[in-house]
Amino acid sequence: MSLWLGLLMSAEGATVRCPAHSQGHLAVIIDDLGYNLERAAHAASIPAPLTLAIIPGTPHATAVAALGSQHGKELMVHMPMASASRAVSDPMVLEAHSSRDQMRIQIREALQSVPGATGMNNHMGSALTADRNAMDALMSELASLDLYFIDSRTTGDTVAQAAAQDWGVPSASRSVFLDNEQTPDAIETQLHKAVSLALSEGYAIAIGHPHTETMAVLNSLLPRLPSEVTVVTASQVAHCQIAQSRTSTPRSAK
Repeated sequence: MSLWLGLLMSAEGATVRCPAHSQGHLAVIIDDLGYNLERAAHAASIPAPLTLAIIPGTPHATAVAALGSQHGKELMVHMPMASASRAVSDPMVLEAHSSRDQMRIQIREALQSVPGATGMNNHMGSALTADRNAMDALMSELASLDLYFIDSRTTGDTVAQAAAQDWGVPSASRSVFLDNEQTPDAIETQLHKAVSLALSEGYAIAIGHPHTETMAVLNSLLPRLPSEVTVVTASQVAHCQIAQSRTSTPRSAK
């Protein structure tokens, strides 16, 4: 993927600056928020523009959204979606058999549960994100609401970003999970991998969870990232991605 440079307007009207050559943007998303208020408060207090992904309908979803807003964090709906491997027990799960009207209602209820959310990513979803009909229904609704989408890539068969592009929804995909292994050394290794990808690709998206170890590593390492890497919100990466896809021209065959 080539690197890009430019200015564009986000759906919220803010100016988005996209990275130049030898610079990179790193978005860090903290998933699975809404069940534990203390852990969410820790994530919200980290002095960096993290994006907080809140599961709608959870006991503290609205409170976490308010807390994140108070700390200037970007908010997104961490939308439960059907899994290919097991039942998803979280509230408001999007299922493949849902009609477009049912999906529309669930998405709007989810947004009411997470006030201020400007985007969405999938919680679980290995079955739903591989279903093109379902993704078309989802993206048509996100397009109508001017929301962006981040594909957590819980399956290699995902068609979520392809559907998002076809519907004009600003989108991007997860680059690394930070804490599949919850040890400081493993989390540091994954964060360094994300930094390297940001420098080589122009952007990277790292997804972590509100574990004590993850928060400690982010608190320690984010202030010491290379000067060429800027921590940004997930929406900034998504909007830069759609700008690049619209302006890129295919290389001629050699």
